[in-house]
Amino acid sequence: MKDQLSALFWLTIRDPAEAALAIMSRPVARQIGWMILFLGILLNVFAHFLTLAIFPAPEEFATPLLNAPFLYAFAMGGGLIVLIFAFFWGGRAIGGRGRFDDLLLAMGWLQYMRFVVQMFVLILMVLLPNFALLLSLGVGLYSIWIVLHFVNVIHGIGSLGKTFVLLLFTSLGLVLGMTMLLSLTAATAIGMS
Repeated sequence: MKDQLSALFWLTIRDPAEAALAIMSRPVARQIGWMILFLGILLNVFAHFLTLAIFPAPEEFATPLLNAPFLYAFAMGGGLIVLIFAFFWGGRAIGGRGRFDDLLLAMGWLQYMRFVVQMFVLILMVLLPNFALLLSLGVGLYSIWIVLHFVNVIHGIGSLGKTFVLLLFTSLGLVLGMTMLLSLTAATAIGMS
């Protein structure tokens, strides 16, 4: 199992489209897909707070969202779930035929990859902080490329351009929705105090 996961990890980096096909070839029950996703989210929450414990954030960035584990997990998990549904329905709207379970499993898999990379970057931050910062930026950009291929292959869109537009509008919609939700929450909190 460890060898298969390691092979899938490197395949995802080398050839994201082929990795998406490999994930689709091993379907799992939706309940298992949700468990995989939630465990991946918990691992990333752990990685975030381990990083904060070793490298505390400056006071000006010390927001409750980034410093409260349950709030951070809820925001991260909620945003990811909304993104998965948006990728599914957005892909269907432009003629995609992907299965929700495949998208769920693929996004869950990417959370495990993210965890491994976060742990590697954390070690590099101790040893080579400047290189770790550059690597982190590069990983962030490359992860967009991976998601682009995953959504394209799972939906069978056949066009990275169309998929990029889907990802762009989906992400913008998510940011706008989260901003409105946070604004309403803040306004309610201010009105109640």
